[in-house]
Amino acid sequence: MPSRRDRPELLEDDKDMLEDLVAAAFNDAARRIEETQKEKMASVSSGMQLPPGFKMPF
Repeated sequence: MPSRRDRPELLEDDKDMLEDLVAAAFNDAARRIEETQKEKMASVSSGMQLPPGFKMPF
């Protein structure tokens, strides 16, 4: 696969689309990480007796 640094013409036509795809991939990864963190925290804190109104994580 040719390197983008060696062949900048590969990006000229589709630069905007590539930027959008990278941003979408980043946002999707961040969303998945947040969901996984919430699931793990819910499983860890499910047996805890917390005072009313006390939320995890701090």
